[in-house]
Amino acid sequence: MKLRNMTERITFYSVQSGVDPVTRQPLDSVPVKEFSCWAEVPKLPIREFVQNSSEVGFRKESPTFLVAFKLPKPIQSNWLIEWQGKKYEITGMDPDYKTRDLSKISAQEVVDNGSDRRSGADGKPGTA
Repeated sequence: MKLRNMTERITFYSVQSGVDPVTRQPLDSVPVKEFSCWAEVPKLPIREFVQNSSEVGFRKESPTFLVAFKLPKPIQSNWLIEWQGKKYEITGMDPDYKTRDLSKISAQEVVDNGSDRRSGADGKPGTA
């Protein structure tokens, strides 16, 4: 594992129900910080960039994070990731059980209304 490539700090959050301390009303989902760790965000290979040239998008909307295999807690697929002030939902995980070196986590940016950017209000991709 090359630690010098892990230059981005990410934070994992679980989503739990709770109670608002001011109004005492129940809340549907409250993010609870689980832990933070260093991660590598690899750049998109040229082959994938050329193949997807018909679709306009930004890599930061669906990044891939490489984290250490051994973390303080096992990562759950329903957790959220915060990176550079934005929230991402986990769309895929690929732990390396053979070498136990790195785990790859695919994510998609979450917009404010709780849905992802792949489909908009009219159901068409890319519209918000």
